[in-house]
Amino acid sequence: MKRRDFIKNVSLGTAFISLTGFYSIKSFAGKPPKEGHELYVRRPECELPIIDEADVVVLGGSSAGVASAEAASKNGAQVFLVCGDPYLGADICGTYRLWDIEPSGKTELESRLFHQGFHTPNEIKKGLEDILLEQDIPFILSSYVSNILLDNAGNPAGVVFANRSGEQVVKAPMVIDATERAIGARILGAPFTEYPSGEQTFDFTVLGNNPKSELSPEKLNPPVKNNGKSYHALLYRLNLPMNDGSFTSFAAAEQKARDITWDEDQVDASDQLFQVPPDHIEGMRQQNDDTVDFSGITLDCFRPKGHKGLYVLGGCADISRKEAEKLLEPSNMLFMGQRIGKQAAREAKQVTRGRINPRQKQYPSETSIVTQHQDEMRPRHQLDRLRIKDEHIPVIGRYEMVIMGGGASGAPAAISAAREGVKTLLVEYLHGLGGTGTLGLIGRYYHGYRKGFTEEIDREVKAMGGEGHPRRKERQDEWVRDWKMEWFRKEIRKAGGDIWFGALGCGTVVEGNTVKGVVVATPQGKGVVLADKVVDSTGSGDLAIAAGAGYDYTGADTVAIQGAGLPHFNPDDYYNNTDWTFINDSDVFDVTRTFLAGREKFRKAFDVGKLPQTRERRRIVGDYRISVLDVYNNRTYPDTLSYHKSSFDTHGFTIDPFFTLRPPEGSGIDVFAEVPLRAMLPKGLENILVTGLGTSAHRDAMPVIRMQPCLQNQGYAVGLLTARAIRTGKKFRDTDIRPVQKKLVEIGNLPERMLEAEDNYPPSQEKIKEAVDTLPQDFKGLEIVSWDFERSLPFLREKLGQTESKEDKIIYAYVLGIYGYADGWKILRDTVDDYNGWDQGWHYTGMGQFGASSSRLDGLIMALGRCRKEEALPVIHKKAEDLTMLSAFSHFRAITEACETIGSRRSVPVLTVLLNMPGIRGYAVTDYEEAVFASKAVKKIESHYGETEIRNRTLKELFLARALYRCGDQNGLGEQILSEYSNDLRGHYARHARGVLEER
Repeated sequence: MKRRDFIKNVSLGTAFISLTGFYSIKSFAGKPPKEGHELYVRRPECELPIIDEADVVVLGGSSAGVASAEAASKNGAQVFLVCGDPYLGADICGTYRLWDIEPSGKTELESRLFHQGFHTPNEIKKGLEDILLEQDIPFILSSYVSNILLDNAGNPAGVVFANRSGEQVVKAPMVIDATERAIGARILGAPFTEYPSGEQTFDFTVLGNNPKSELSPEKLNPPVKNNGKSYHALLYRLNLPMNDGSFTSFAAAEQKARDITWDEDQVDASDQLFQVPPDHIEGMRQQNDDTVDFSGITLDCFRPKGHKGLYVLGGCADISRKEAEKLLEPSNMLFMGQRIGKQAAREAKQVTRGRINPRQKQYPSETSIVTQHQDEMRPRHQLDRLRIKDEHIPVIGRYEMVIMGGGASGAPAAISAAREGVKTLLVEYLHGLGGTGTLGLIGRYYHGYRKGFTEEIDREVKAMGGEGHPRRKERQDEWVRDWKMEWFRKEIRKAGGDIWFGALGCGTVVEGNTVKGVVVATPQGKGVVLADKVVDSTGSGDLAIAAGAGYDYTGADTVAIQGAGLPHFNPDDYYNNTDWTFINDSDVFDVTRTFLAGREKFRKAFDVGKLPQTRERRRIVGDYRISVLDVYNNRTYPDTLSYHKSSFDTHGFTIDPFFTLRPPEGSGIDVFAEVPLRAMLPKGLENILVTGLGTSAHRDAMPVIRMQPCLQNQGYAVGLLTARAIRTGKKFRDTDIRPVQKKLVEIGNLPERMLEAEDNYPPSQEKIKEAVDTLPQDFKGLEIVSWDFERSLPFLREKLGQTESKEDKIIYAYVLGIYGYADGWKILRDTVDDYNGWDQGWHYTGMGQFGASSSRLDGLIMALGRCRKEEALPVIHKKAEDLTMLSAFSHFRAITEACETIGSRRSVPVLTVLLNMPGIRGYAVTDYEEAVFASKAVKKIESHYGETEIRNRTLKELFLARALYRCGDQNGLGEQILSEYSNDLRGHYARHARGVLEER
């Protein structure tokens, strides 16, 4: 049976036998502990979600991997594919082998994918995605294989893979290992020939730069053309030093390749080095003939000796290295993929699935343990849970400081720490630095504090091409994308820091409450890097949360999130700012959905970006949480590390009561915010610090904090602080911050007045009383009243009782009501009732949203609801009757929030009528095909109604279903809709719906 998507047609808990034992987990990259092996770190017994059961699991999203998945599926097998990159076809697109791919006529897939001449990356990536979608083959991107499961006979029983959502399991008795380095076979301990140390040959392709004659590059034709310009590609064949075949050696070789090939004319380059592997499996059969016919070669050359149920599909097969080079040509990869996929499907039908093997090898390990955060899966993604016994993960590096994430704050943190002489490692999943401002293609500042280290960045990046260079940006707030990426990279290298591209953080090493290192998932498995200090610059608090930190995000309380997008990319692009969806970038299914929808949306582009443009992410619960009122009251702190400047660029609706009463100002009005060290320290944890969008702040304060210039300065400050903490042997909390602040003032990161700053909270009694008095003047003083509302409350009640002005009474009743006090509820009821119809509301707006996201009437209704008086419902219901499908989202929000806050069944009939209006329901997206189809449909709908219409409709449906459910529901209608959204691939809708359902 084919599946529309693996998440649609399975019932929770019914697809699997009862699991009572433990799977055996092998060591990192299949290497047994040697004599004197440094160390392993133990991950205690844990449970992982089983997200699918297949006949065949394909590891790797290469062209061969996709071909094998399609062939296995066509031959009756249930298939699942795991891809380590954010796109399929890395063997072609990641290595930039996009020229001279001509159909050989061997397979039908070739005619679909290839044509004469140059292929754009988007053509190949989307073509491979379409093949999987058409065959109903489930897959996920951005996920590295971390372990192989065994049955009691020692044969494969499934795989474990790691990503930003944690680790997940897919059960399957047959494994096709289509990864570049055959990581599945290595984890299983299959025999390999040794990777030779010394110089090895690699291919590295760049686009647009000047030939380095000493490296004898090959010019690839035809050139790439874009916007009237032509860019020649150069293929460099490089001899690079390699200690061995480990991930760390490959990481070092990649940096060396970039060192010697980059110049200021380069507009793009390979993500990865290409190599014909000098090592290979010891197969069941060996083929040393250099003139092999791939149609007749025995498949035993692709089976590791002593391991059933496993095929190695790639250059590590046991064939001559000359034939391995031929095999890696795309046409031959597709052909062999189809052969092996077909055979794997046949064998899978004959496999008897064995019992679980409880054995587990024990290695010498530290007293520290590995901790990981496991995101809750959607109900249809979690068929069961699997207990994994103690796992021992090898230590692959030791540093004084490890920074996870090379974005706007992570790269500067690495630069400043390395300049201070700290042994520094920067780990980044993508193959470039700078984050949103480079790989995210938002290559222009929007506001922000641009002095200090940011001034150095801007000056030095602009100077890279020299005066008069045609690519140099004239505007001071813009930059050439790859110049900035390269400046960050070279500055870290120059200062002695190490960089690992292609790895992501999937856990932490913790002893007690002290973080002692990180767990990295790489293309070659998992490993531990021990460190004195850890800086979490993932932008989502990934490491801190893995270590046990609390965090704020969407959930039962709110679905408010800043709009996000994924940009198109053409050579030499630097600014393609988008906002067309919501994205939870720590949700691997949402990320996969985003890339599929983005490729459909921009199908004619050269490529799409590799980094989603998200503006709001998980925020840790720190020692202190920055509020909107801290920003508006210019709160000062003695431990300020970074200074921020922006307008409230909210990209959506706000939720702080302050903004309901007094909306944010427009785009031209800046406010300033300080971020103290205590907001970067996860509560209860030591030796870890969080930067960027992951810091501890209210979501409505984040638009002021998240600007790139400010985060660059923040990262530099964190590097200085970390260096001082390391040199003095102190914890972050105990480190004397004053010398760091002095240095930051010297270079311009901080204003000089901050050296004398003290906390200016709380406001004085006199200020509060004065502010309460001035509230009727267009809410003048509200920021002070709201900042310390408990002390303001007596004065507000006094003014409500004393004032004789009707308008003043409304103001005081409104302020009290919006903060949940019912003193003036009758005034609010009568005021709402006096409105004839609705005023002008707010339709969801992402890009360009400044100011109010609710109307005056919306706010009054919400305030009335928060008074929790059931007697107010007739007035609220009367307003609800005036709504139509085309009414503003803010009106729906006001009605639903008021009804659910009061929580009476009397609202059920009203909400049911609204939910049953034509056009209100049916916007959940629960599988990849729906996501792609929705992307096509959105183009048509939004061409008529506007770019944000789908989000408007979805939010209306979700808010109405939520309110109906909370008020008691009508024949399960609210629960049904919420259940659909709990499986929505758009992660924030799913988180919100699940959270609401769990309230009961």
